[in-house]
Amino acid sequence: MLLVCVMADGQALQLVRHACQHQHAKGEPWRVLHLDTMSARYANFAVKQDLEQALQLAREEGAQIVHSSLNMNASGHLMSHIVQQAQSGTVSDVLLGDQATGTVYWPGSGERLSDFTALLGASLPNAQVHVLVAQRRQISPAIRSGRWSSDRPMRRSWRFWSLPIVVLLLCTALGALIADQLHPINLILIYLVGVLYVALHRDLVASVFTVVGAILVFDWIFVEPRWSLKPADPEYFFTFAITLCVGLAVSRLATRARTAAASALALADRAQSLSLMAQSLSTAHTPKDIERALLDAVERGVGARARVLLGDELQPDAPLHPQVPSPDGVYRFSLNASSGPLGVLHVDHLPEERQAVEELHLLQALSNQAAIALDRCNAELRSQQIAIQAETERVRNTLLAGISHDFRTPLTAIIGAATTVLTQGSQITPEQHEALLRNLLDQAQRLQSLTSDLLDLARLQDGAVQPDCEWCPVGELVRDALALVHGGTQAGRVDIQANEEDVVWCDPRLITQAMSNLLINAVQHSPPQGRITVTVRLDQDDWMLSVRDQGRGVLPGQEVEVFRKFHSDHSSGSASGTGLGLAICDVVARLHGGQISARSDGGAVFEMSIPWPANEPRPLSLPE
Repeated sequence: MLLVCVMADGQALQLVRHACQHQHAKGEPWRVLHLDTMSARYANFAVKQDLEQALQLAREEGAQIVHSSLNMNASGHLMSHIVQQAQSGTVSDVLLGDQATGTVYWPGSGERLSDFTALLGASLPNAQVHVLVAQRRQISPAIRSGRWSSDRPMRRSWRFWSLPIVVLLLCTALGALIADQLHPINLILIYLVGVLYVALHRDLVASVFTVVGAILVFDWIFVEPRWSLKPADPEYFFTFAITLCVGLAVSRLATRARTAAASALALADRAQSLSLMAQSLSTAHTPKDIERALLDAVERGVGARARVLLGDELQPDAPLHPQVPSPDGVYRFSLNASSGPLGVLHVDHLPEERQAVEELHLLQALSNQAAIALDRCNAELRSQQIAIQAETERVRNTLLAGISHDFRTPLTAIIGAATTVLTQGSQITPEQHEALLRNLLDQAQRLQSLTSDLLDLARLQDGAVQPDCEWCPVGELVRDALALVHGGTQAGRVDIQANEEDVVWCDPRLITQAMSNLLINAVQHSPPQGRITVTVRLDQDDWMLSVRDQGRGVLPGQEVEVFRKFHSDHSSGSASGTGLGLAICDVVARLHGGQISARSDGGAVFEMSIPWPANEPRPLSLPE
């Protein structure tokens, strides 16, 4: 497929004609991408007509027309829109024109068209990028200039004065046709209609020229004696005076109406720019988004490039006078909020026709909107920081409360046993002495286990530990987990429902720790002779580790709470643990991209699912 990129640059029709000739020879489908940039708003009538004819010809030739509006960000989206359209179909060739060279059509992608085509070719390695050289003789100077131009010609041009002259000639010809049927005084009304037409399409100078010319031509041709400027009837002087007054009044009123219409259009355009800016800011959540919305609004509103300096980039000594540019031609607009200055908007190369006071007020209004959005963003950031600090304080208090409770119990037992041995060592029996020492050892081991779990949980949650995954045999993982229990459970109480030859994707150290924590939890909440079942199942999308006990199960509504730090089921009557084992299991599951859940089914059932890796080849034994 051939992709033809056209825009309001005066070369659209030439590109489409060239593409038509190319496609007639091949007979393949082709697509025309209309890039509606902001520069199209300021293009003159010839350019717009060239674009309309190009699109109409493309429709007649059966091309697929795709309109792409770049009003939000012309500079940033031109390349991405072309690449997106090229990648959406089997595009083998991309056709561009060379009229973009040195203009505002390719900003952000190099100053020359060759820079843009080089970047485009790198983005589309499977497509050829072609540049069509314009036929300069068919392009008007207004199109070749590459500057935004108005539809109204300048006074120094022949086109400006051709309209009044043509109107006078047409009015004279019409008056000559009907001169025999009407009184000569009535013919002056034809010229007044022409004066009104000129006033609507030109300025006051052209209208006055048309009025004076109409009086002179009328007196020269239609008033006796003809071919003379000295009328025989003095009443004609009164007619000429009335005509002059009416013509000047009509010209003045028409000029004012046209000026008011232009002002209203400009006001609506500025209001639309502010509205689009507000719409963009409503979805901006970061300073970068706000900066991008402001730069897009400046480009959309005044057609100029800009940059924003925020925070540390501010220059406190730089003058901020929005109405007067700096010596380097840069306009600076401050972004002030209630808390003080937040940044400065620098507008470079502001077009001369856009340096009016109204346009500068528009830029300041856009800056004020951006400042309000930045202030809101900073307020939200401060609010989030306060919320984080409050949550951190709450977690710290909870942690301290849990530590103080769980540390106090073993420490009290240790102190009590040690005090008894020291003060009453000679009065207690050897059996009591041994019991006190065993209690001392048990509480010290419990304190060590609590400290170890706290350190492990802190390292896992702080990101200090990252999973180092590999393919691990299931049997080896289960045996290592049972060994970590340190005799807390008899091997005969554990039923293994897994194929030891299967391999799973995980970090063996973390999964072994999580499995041992689940086994310890099952032992603590099971009857003395209760069975514990460890199941490893391989599914198509993940593999699952399940540990089931025969205790009372998970209380209703506690399926999520059991994974919180220092959570304990005091109603179970079992020996209390550290309250951190299941929290560690939850963190391990999330580090592997999986999850863990709890439920009751004839006892507590904890299931941890770990997804298969996307970029690692699976062993042949795994389900595909």
